[in-house]
Amino acid sequence: MNNWHIDYKVKYHITFVHTDGRTEVVNDEMIIHSRSPKQAEEMLWYRYENGDGPLIDIPDGWLGKTISKKLEIDEIMKVWEY
Repeated sequence: MNNWHIDYKVKYHITFVHTDGRTEVVNDEMIIHSRSPKQAEEMLWYRYENGDGPLIDIPDGWLGKTISKKLEIDEIMKVWEY
């Protein structure tokens, strides 16, 4: 049984739709320690849906309120294995 985790770099973007109809896309990435790429994806989705803080830093010049946001995962890449 292997109890070691692997470091995965997860690249993702979040699309925001503002109340005035504007759409903004913010790209980011995160290192996640997990046993598989699928688990890394599940951990990111859990944090997106249940986390206390945002997954991204709000860009400078951000104006207005948003009516929706959508997370999309672009790439999951192994960066380190113990």
